[in-house]
Amino acid sequence: MFYSILAIIATTINAVQIKRPLIRLEIKNLLQEKRRKIIEELLKTFPTEMSIITKSLKYEEELRKLEDHFNDYIDRMERSYEKIGGYIGITHGIIGVLIASILFGNYAAYGILALMIIDPVAAIVGVAFGKHKIPKTDGSIEGSMAGYLAFFLLLLITGFDINVALLLSLVATLTELIAVEDNLFIPLLTAALAYFLQV
Repeated sequence: MFYSILAIIATTINAVQIKRPLIRLEIKNLLQEKRRKIIEELLKTFPTEMSIITKSLKYEEELRKLEDHFNDYIDRMERSYEKIGGYIGITHGIIGVLIASILFGNYAAYGILALMIIDPVAAIVGVAFGKHKIPKTDGSIEGSMAGYLAFFLLLLITGFDINVALLLSLVATLTELIAVEDNLFIPLLTAALAYFLQV
């Protein structure tokens, strides 16, 4: 029931997002507009105080550079289809968890953990340090290795047998790399493997 409610919420949010411009662009434009108005007010209030105006303009310029840098970073993290159709990864992730929960019961927890660890770690490390791209995927060797190691270490720390940890981490990482929609299939395939291994 819980995952069904989350799926409904996620699909609703995704539908709203598709129909509106990306929120971060709206926020960026709103902040720039507010700062422009503040500078205009400063010009009206202190027309002869050039040092205040100069400092305000420098402040505005630095903030724009920071916003552009943040925007570039987010652009590199976003998948091309997310730029067109919204962040459907959340929706797919919840649907994957819902189906895993229905099919494999409590074993869905392994899929949830894999999704929570591998996907973001691989994305962050891949964007920051990914020099060796993996052909026919959006992934990098560095990102995939980092995601694999993070999940593997989590499983080891929580008491899993090393062979089970290796296998679960490998399947989840390969799924993250080659699945059509990793957020949908990571929870499903990881939970299925955990179920069949009876961990």
